[in-house]
Amino acid sequence: KDLRNESLQLASKEQKIADANFFKLVEQQKREKEEDLNKILQLEKQLDAKQKLEMEIVELRGKLQVMKHLGDQDDAAIKKKMEEMNAELTDKIENLEDMESMNQTLIVKERQSNDELQAARKELIEV
Repeated sequence: KDLRNESLQLASKEQKIADANFFKLVEQQKREKEEDLNKILQLEKQLDAKQKLEMEIVELRGKLQVMKHLGDQDDAAIKKKMEEMNAELTDKIENLEDMESMNQTLIVKERQSNDELQAARKELIEV
């Protein structure tokens, strides 16, 4: 009878551990899902900002082309305006490059984080 009780107690203890691990896994998956949704929202915002910047660059290039074909190229006011627009275009291109670089960094970090989470999940399942 003692052996049977011990076996039942051991089985009960193992079941409690398995239940606890299961609930940890469920909670971890909830957190991961939330984090993933937040990352998706962040990436969507970055994509919107990038597309807006790209449209501004295209628009500026178009304006510069129009100005080149307008009137007298020796006009100081036109030259000054073109220089300002070229400087603005350069700034926007640099901003776009910075944004793309930051986006790549975030993607790499997200992949590393995901790999770590998968390893932790695998470890939890094995326990």
